[in-house]
Amino acid sequence: MTLWRRLGHSLRLRLTLWLLAGVALFWLVSLAYVVRESSKEARELLDARLVASVEAISAVPLGRGEAAYPEPPDKRARKAGKHAGVLVLDPGGGEIVRFGSLPPGADFSRLEDGFHRLPGKPGWRVYASTRPDGARVFAAHPLDLHGELTEELVEHSVETLSVGAGALALFSWWAIGRGLRPLMALSQALRRRRPDALEPVDLPDAPQELEPVVGAVNELLARLSQAFERERRFTADVAHELRTPIAAIAAHLDAALVEGDEARRREALQAAREGTTRAAQLIEQLLTLARLGHDARRPRRTIDAAEVVRQELALLWPQAQAHGHTLEVDLPEALPALLAPEPLALIVRNLVGNALRHTPPGSTVRVSLRREGNLVRLDVEDDGPGIAPERREKLFAPFARDSAAPGTGLGLTLVREAAELLGARVEPGESRLGGARFALILPIPPEGTDR
Repeated sequence: MTLWRRLGHSLRLRLTLWLLAGVALFWLVSLAYVVRESSKEARELLDARLVASVEAISAVPLGRGEAAYPEPPDKRARKAGKHAGVLVLDPGGGEIVRFGSLPPGADFSRLEDGFHRLPGKPGWRVYASTRPDGARVFAAHPLDLHGELTEELVEHSVETLSVGAGALALFSWWAIGRGLRPLMALSQALRRRRPDALEPVDLPDAPQELEPVVGAVNELLARLSQAFERERRFTADVAHELRTPIAAIAAHLDAALVEGDEARRREALQAAREGTTRAAQLIEQLLTLARLGHDARRPRRTIDAAEVVRQELALLWPQAQAHGHTLEVDLPEALPALLAPEPLALIVRNLVGNALRHTPPGSTVRVSLRREGNLVRLDVEDDGPGIAPERREKLFAPFARDSAAPGTGLGLTLVREAAELLGARVEPGESRLGGARFALILPIPPEGTDR
């Protein structure tokens, strides 16, 4: 069973079987044609034999009695002449010559010149002709002789077709195996590679049909190389970003251990606590960034996007109140959309959270959500200092932030990653309130799809 399953997954076997299926169809069509043509050829051969027998008898002087039927030299002619007979009648209907097998009790004198079919078991095929002297000559053979000769012709043709089909099957197996050699060469080239070898595959003399596969593999290797390079840079950045708060925490704790003044000791401990909080936020953001890849494999479902935004704003409301911000909300009562809710919630949380952190106390943050045709648009605006145009795209890089502002520098990185998972884009710009604006443009796939 295991061998059969392995063969079932063989491209070579599949191609051979499909080719043989076409050959079998051709074989069946050819067989039908051979049967028809063989039947026609057998009828023509037997009729020609009857005509030749009558013409041979008509060309010689006649004497009364029986004569031996001449033995034809050809095998098929002998087959045609087997069980055939000849009858010669004088102008008055009297029998002159009779030899071979003839239908018993048949009245030949009533038959006109030409071919006739006499009923019976078996039936008979008869050819009649009149000699110049008025004598009538008849040649006949049983109809089952036609079936026997047809069967013999078909058997011969089937043997030839079968041998040809078998030879074609063997040749097809060999030719397909030879044609698949470049694919095996590609497989071996990939299998021999080191895990860290991501340079493009070079397959000399690759056939045209294999070029898309080689191109796709090279594109995949290029993307993997870029991803690994991003991971390497990201890991280096993470190590650097974690080193700073951990070193600060250690320094504050060391100061607290040697500090004799209680107020200064508490100040050092408070600074260490703030450092641990920042480190914890950084680690949480890193974990969130790692989880986004797993969220991408979750199936989409129809959700109320307005309700997702509303829930996230409810969680951020205390933070806005604590800093005296005005949170303006423009949401529809419901906005059904086919998408994953987790990335959308993360985008709202980070964009609004950034607006609350990076604007002065008492600022206004406006959040709006609307549908525009097949798009959903989420706008987060503020009336803060805004972002210079040359710095807008740079803020999406990991750990890119204003040195004077709190945060980990991963918020907008998470926003862009989540937007890519949704097939959306994030556009930074200038707010109508005078500050910064971030717009999420989200295409909505038709319901019933799962992208």
